[in-house]
Amino acid sequence: MNNDIEKRKEIIEMIKALSNYFNNVRDALCAPYGLSSIQAVIVLDIYHHPDETKVTDICKRLHKSTNTISPLINRLVEKGFLQKVQSKDDARVMYIGLTDKSKKITKDINLDIYDFTWPMFESLSEGEFAQIYDGLKLLLKVTSE
Repeated sequence: MNNDIEKRKEIIEMIKALSNYFNNVRDALCAPYGLSSIQAVIVLDIYHHPDETKVTDICKRLHKSTNTISPLINRLVEKGFLQKVQSKDDARVMYIGLTDKSKKITKDINLDIYDFTWPMFESLSEGEFAQIYDGLKLLLKVTSE
């Protein structure tokens, strides 16, 4: 039982370390574009969900409050990365969309992420890769329940 508790603590620490690592990578990859990592996450979320995205949709997908996301979106609008478009059906509803500027950089950021992360997998054997793949799938399943 005690060993189980220690392993659980170790898993939590590993997840924290991986989260920090990927946040640092994202920060480094997004800085040249003038974006913080959370701003880039918002832009990439809209890029991957382009159809009539509202602030509340983004908040749900990112598991963040509107108090957190709305000011970030406003800054992205000011910087020319996002645009707000009023709904034709309901004037109270605003949709958030990408600008030409952000469409260009989202492709670049996606390529940068792949270019940066792809080599990590090259050093793994097929068995090691399968273990990581299966473990991450299971972790995602457990955390989404």
